[in-house]
Amino acid sequence: MSDGSALPRGADVSAMLRADAALISDLGGIPALSQVILADSPDGLAAGVRGLPADIGSVLLAHVEVERAYHVTHELQSHGVRPTVSEHDVSAVVLAAVALRSMAFDGRSPQRCTMVLAGARELPMLSTILMASGVADITTWNLSDAVVFPLHTVLHGADMVIDLVNESVAAADYRRAGIAVISREDAHVVPFVSAGLLRAAAGTAGLRLDTEILAACARALAPELPSNRPLARGQGLRLTRLIVDIAAGVHLSRLRR
Repeated sequence: MSDGSALPRGADVSAMLRADAALISDLGGIPALSQVILADSPDGLAAGVRGLPADIGSVLLAHVEVERAYHVTHELQSHGVRPTVSEHDVSAVVLAAVALRSMAFDGRSPQRCTMVLAGARELPMLSTILMASGVADITTWNLSDAVVFPLHTVLHGADMVIDLVNESVAAADYRRAGIAVISREDAHVVPFVSAGLLRAAAGTAGLRLDTEILAACARALAPELPSNRPLARGQGLRLTRLIVDIAAGVHLSRLRR
């Protein structure tokens, strides 16, 4: 589903959504529909999702401006509307998993990792998922901070940076300073994770795609992430099944509490 708010004027939103739906259907093994929702505000988009037919079990917001998507997913979650996740949330799950895998490879626990999120506003759920996964020392930085606090001033003492804005400090400079660097390019398994979350939500009554489930998926995904690119289809489908199992498992555990 999309209002196209993240796309340039004149982009063919419908065609892009049809391609997204075909991919989700293929990877998740579930019927997927594309729907453009005409809305000029976050509230309008939320109303459009609430008004979808009852047989639509879960929703992925794609090509929606990040702050609008964040508002809509949280508004719908607070009112118990059908499970809704944005492509930004899924990217946050994957990048959190990449970060956790990198920490494990370096022999560093999340509790002992000092992290900088450069461009934190680009993925609002990322810091939340990381904190829920045990990362306690996170500094958020955005381009608007650069005049007062250039990025290099907040990198002192950091073990890892997740760079969402392609700052002018090159990856080589990060590594020269002994800082592990993660970028958007590391989120290459997003389609498989999206399919897994939607399949889990559509097939498990009452499941909410909230922080607890997203963080659990990130932690489970971390040790399973393949290092090869492009990802082999079989590897990707195993990740999809893993996400389905983890999300459904967390939900069932909550019901037993």
